[in-house]
Amino acid sequence: MIRTKLLFLFVLLLVALAAGLYLSGMVLFWRIDQPWSRLGWLDYWRYWSAYANAPAHAAMVKSSGAIGFGLPLLVYFVLCVLVLFRKKPNLYGEARFASTGDLRERNMLKSEDTALVVGKKDGKFVYFNGQQFAMVAAPTRSGKGVGIVIPNLLSYQGSVVVLDIKQENFDLTSGFRARHGQAVFRFNPFAEDRRTHRWNPLSYVSSDASFRISDVQSIAAMLYPVHDTVKDPFWANQAQNAFVAFALYAFEQAAYLSSNFGAPYAPPTMGSLYRLSSGRQGQEIKAYLTELAAWPHLSSSARTAFATLLGQANETFASIMGTFKEPLNPWLNPVVDAATSADDFDLRDVRKKRMSIYVVIQPNKLAESRLILNLFFSQLINQNTRELPQSNPELKHQCLLLLDEFTSIGRVDIIASAVSFMAGYNLRLMPIIQSMSQLEATYGRETARTIMTNHALRVIFAPREQQDANEYSEMLGYMGVRKDSVSRSRSRESSYTRSESEERRALMLPQELKAMGDDKQILLVEGMAHPVMSTKIRYYKEGAFKDRLLPAVDIPLLPLQVKTSGAQSRSEANSQPTPTMAHNAVDLGDAVPKFSSLKLSASERSAASILDAASAVEQQVARHREAQPERPREYSGLAGLQTELDGAINRGGL
Repeated sequence: MIRTKLLFLFVLLLVALAAGLYLSGMVLFWRIDQPWSRLGWLDYWRYWSAYANAPAHAAMVKSSGAIGFGLPLLVYFVLCVLVLFRKKPNLYGEARFASTGDLRERNMLKSEDTALVVGKKDGKFVYFNGQQFAMVAAPTRSGKGVGIVIPNLLSYQGSVVVLDIKQENFDLTSGFRARHGQAVFRFNPFAEDRRTHRWNPLSYVSSDASFRISDVQSIAAMLYPVHDTVKDPFWANQAQNAFVAFALYAFEQAAYLSSNFGAPYAPPTMGSLYRLSSGRQGQEIKAYLTELAAWPHLSSSARTAFATLLGQANETFASIMGTFKEPLNPWLNPVVDAATSADDFDLRDVRKKRMSIYVVIQPNKLAESRLILNLFFSQLINQNTRELPQSNPELKHQCLLLLDEFTSIGRVDIIASAVSFMAGYNLRLMPIIQSMSQLEATYGRETARTIMTNHALRVIFAPREQQDANEYSEMLGYMGVRKDSVSRSRSRESSYTRSESEERRALMLPQELKAMGDDKQILLVEGMAHPVMSTKIRYYKEGAFKDRLLPAVDIPLLPLQVKTSGAQSRSEANSQPTPTMAHNAVDLGDAVPKFSSLKLSASERSAASILDAASAVEQQVARHREAQPERPREYSGLAGLQTELDGAINRGGL
């Protein structure tokens, strides 16, 4: 190939010299007023030989030669550059890895307020600034925690909600974030040491009756999702209706007590709804629900929901109740019940002030906690996609959702639907998955692709699955490589023929990706022509991170209250050795009326309504325990209230 080019240029040089010789003669003849018709190819050479050294004519002869030879030689040199140095279009692609200069042009070597640290390149940290999402694909035990999660929790300046499997992230990073002004919370609904902050999903239901039904329906849709993978949506729809019925009953009763008797309004809890739906021992559940539906102060929406539920055939009704109660089974656990009985943090504040919420789950509780986690993150996104930051100056902070083991919480439908517009609300996703097939198994192929498309950065560790390796190899692109081949003839006089060709080759073959090593990772950045081969971070090897490892934040002990069913004696609950909120609540004075002074109708005197009223008042008492510590008088709690109620019922009225 090179020899051919050189031979071509040599021939071209001879042509240029010949053209220069003739053109020089033309210039000279024009200057001495001779017609070009008399010009021959060698006339300029004759004039040069005769007059080049003659003082009177030398300048004219030489300048004519400079002009005549200059133009062809200039064209010749331009052609030489084009032939020898012009880059040939690569039919197979021009894939390569990005350089440090490429990263500098994209402002990925400079940290900003919204920076995520995603790796190292030539000894410098690589950052991903802005609002765009980042996804990490890393097999288990490949260094995603030490290289991605912990470094970002030790550097990210905005609010963060992190899914913390095994509590390692909280133990290592909560102290630093608290030291730098962040309000730090740990929500661990299955905490064996009972140290957790509390979150009540029902507290986000509006106290305004006009909006209450919509909020309740939103929670019902999270608990009983209806999507493409559900074969028969009838049961999920009916379970949603049952949830709406029980929730509206509980909310409306709490509002009734508050507005008519001055009791402070407090929302019900998931645990109280479960107990409400369990009925009373010795009474058929359908008859019990009929009593609830007969409460005269029930709204038309609640009555309709109860009517739909109670109008089903007995077998269908039983199946609906089974479907309804199945996702609520975790609330049989008293720790889960207590951890969701009140609010120590407000999910609506994550963009108003800097907060760090660690959602901690032990690996052996992942199956049980899936619905709780799904509900938590669904509500987090739902509550923070109602108002744009430009509409409210209080929403001044970005909130990062750092979701380690993203698929462990199951399909979060609101992520699939909101991923395209969440960034506009200053919510930022950083899910961590083990493989692409894992994401597709959870969300389905099409939805998984939609989620991936909306992540502008993808951090890829060495894959273990062949399918992932094949897909990553395709993503990195292809390049053309030259291949020399030598052939030998079979004749007596052996001869060799050498040829050169160009072939297509992946920037990294699947087997090369799988053998990439534990210290390398690849960054695929949207809008960047070339992928980035970078080095993984090890926080324990970086002085900038090691100096930020501080003792973890202390978490308060959860006041645990063991709930009892309506059939149990309330004195049994009072005999529990662990102090409870209600058993140690203070006197609320006139805030809660004496039960003997309540003016209740005949239907309100039903055992169901009375017990529900007692539970509601008990919750009011419990919630004010911490509000008035200066009045530490013992309160008999639910057991005392039940004794008074039992006496009133036996006497035939209150």
